[in-house]
Amino acid sequence: MSPLQEIIMTETKWTASHMRLSPSKINTYLKCPREFYYNYIAKLPQKKTIHLFRGTLVHQVLEDLFKKQFRTLPQWEKGVPKLWVQDQFETGWEEKIAKHKWLWEVHTDAEMDAMYKETEALLQNFVDSVNKKLTEMVDWKIFKNKQQAWNAVAPKYAEKWVKSKEYAIVGVIDVVCNDFDGGTTLLDYKTSKRYGAYLPEEYYRQLIIYAFLYTLEMGEMPTFVGVNYLRFDDTFFVKVNQEVLDEAKDLIKMVHDCIKEREEYEDRYEQKPQNLCKWCSFHKSNGGPCDAEVPKWQPTYKKRKKENYADVSSKLKVTLDVESQSQFPDFD
Repeated sequence: MSPLQEIIMTETKWTASHMRLSPSKINTYLKCPREFYYNYIAKLPQKKTIHLFRGTLVHQVLEDLFKKQFRTLPQWEKGVPKLWVQDQFETGWEEKIAKHKWLWEVHTDAEMDAMYKETEALLQNFVDSVNKKLTEMVDWKIFKNKQQAWNAVAPKYAEKWVKSKEYAIVGVIDVVCNDFDGGTTLLDYKTSKRYGAYLPEEYYRQLIIYAFLYTLEMGEMPTFVGVNYLRFDDTFFVKVNQEVLDEAKDLIKMVHDCIKEREEYEDRYEQKPQNLCKWCSFHKSNGGPCDAEVPKWQPTYKKRKKENYADVSSKLKVTLDVESQSQFPDFD
């Protein structure tokens, strides 16, 4: 065990709950304990949507792109990955559509067609951005040639599972890649919309938990964690330090303690009425058991300004236009 791991693991007679957590479970609990109960304890069925279907397909195509295919620069320069991605997407879409006939029951033909075209463009734009950024890194003299740039940014892992038995939690990091100072950056792909200059609280919690688990498992603190908004070729970074790791650890412990206190009694998991209730599978308006009254709309997450977390190294700030925080290292 490394000194860093020993620091993180220092605890005094604390034990986790019976449930194995994940970032999504923690975010669900903090959003609404009653929804958490229905989903993960009572295990009631949820309403399926095309967005979940689309997200799963996109993650699979990108995972295969780097994990199984095209890890050499000449292939990228010849445009081979773009053709492969198109073929994988079309095949994957047809296979999943055949298996998930419920999609046609809840979405119109126009909605399905629009989602297909949007997802196709999203994946093609991602591949284009890789070539563009390799060129930019050479033009900005960060690297002498594209091969050096590729060697620096090629992913260490695609779909890296990280877990902790002591803290009873597991997570899946979409991409683990190198940064420009010899450190490591963890990235999570999002097919959803971006939130301007702000990072939603639930995304922030997910990122710092990944940083905590990666540090525990690998004995190495990542330099950055980030969300890559695939629709917009834009990445939001969070600088990792000991304070961030401690915040993640306290968050995990807090949710475990709440579960231990509430056990498996529904009435102990309080409702949190909010505008999002109207989209919840468990709300009465969607045929569920929850009778929470939906309040008037108001923001349901704290807004974190981009500049508070996007702490890119000073040498990159001089070289790059970091105002949009969309440059690096989001193409693994």
